[in-house]
Amino acid sequence: MHELYTVLAEYYDAIYRRRVERIGKEIDFVEGLFENEAEREVRKILDLACGTGIPTLELARRGYKVTGLDLHGEMLTVARRKAEGEGLKIEFIRGDALEIDFEEKFDAVTMFFSSIMYFDDSAIQQLFNSVKRALKPGGIFIADFPCWYYGGRDGPIVWDERKGDERLIMTDWREVEPATQKLHFKRLVQIVRPDGSVMAFMVDDELNIYTPREMRLLAEKHFRRVKIYGDLHELRPNDRRYWLVAVK
Repeated sequence: MHELYTVLAEYYDAIYRRRVERIGKEIDFVEGLFENEAEREVRKILDLACGTGIPTLELARRGYKVTGLDLHGEMLTVARRKAEGEGLKIEFIRGDALEIDFEEKFDAVTMFFSSIMYFDDSAIQQLFNSVKRALKPGGIFIADFPCWYYGGRDGPIVWDERKGDERLIMTDWREVEPATQKLHFKRLVQIVRPDGSVMAFMVDDELNIYTPREMRLLAEKHFRRVKIYGDLHELRPNDRRYWLVAVK
């Protein structure tokens, strides 16, 4: 499990190139939430499950003081290298989001790239408690998660990207257990080298499905004010990505 965040860490940004290219628009949206939903000025941010730092670095570029935390050292190695290359001062910490022990230290806590789906009903309660404890009064928690149903697109999706002179061919598919609301995300990553040799890796992660209503009800047990946005705007029926916004 989690090959995407360990052995494939060096390829992560290439695999998610399209999201990397639109991260600026996402952070524009998040900054709007800081301004319109948070009840304090946002300067210090804790970015949970920061990975290779795609949103973490963008927040730092805009002048925020950011701390990135991730479970996987391989991802943090890439993130630190990127930050150093840009001259950005970001503190990166290896750790479990469920075990953070910050006390009212941050104005905002963020969690991008659907990472919140790794937490089941019990763990997500622990996550919310940890986040609430880390936030200053009036601070904001923002996390994105996808709509699991994409209008019937349940078959395999094949796509490719490039990293230098290597070609990455990905085959994605998923299996859903409606009774348990578990989503098995599966991805075959084939890395084709210039000499024609191929390395293949199988990603097989178990995620938890939450509807916007379920996520709101769970968060309302821990935060004073909760709202769900869709895509990068107010919630609409056909949105494919949701944003949890919770204020301490």
